[in-house]
Amino acid sequence: MGRKADAKPSGEPGWQWRKAVIFPNIMLSFWFIYVLIGAQDTRVNETIAWGLIVNIIASVFFYTGFATAQDIAAIFATRTGLPYATPPIAIDGEATQDQSVKDEVG
Repeated sequence: MGRKADAKPSGEPGWQWRKAVIFPNIMLSFWFIYVLIGAQDTRVNETIAWGLIVNIIASVFFYTGFATAQDIAAIFATRTGLPYATPPIAIDGEATQDQSVKDEVG
């Protein structure tokens, strides 16, 4: 299964591989924290719980941050405000220059 198969028909990248990595990581971290609730109150368990919480926070930022970076890269690549529209539409609502040239020629 390649990335092309994962993309939506609009060209917007899919989220399947991200979901497959991030969600199990977060669920496992929450489960470990749940198990630690009944454990002894020691410095080691406190450090493990803190590390798991940081892992959850970092995973969420990683998940959303790369999606934002990918969208920004698509905006710069297509030079439009709606890069996943077909055809890509500029912020002012007009088709991009490349698309209007293709329409006139073809």
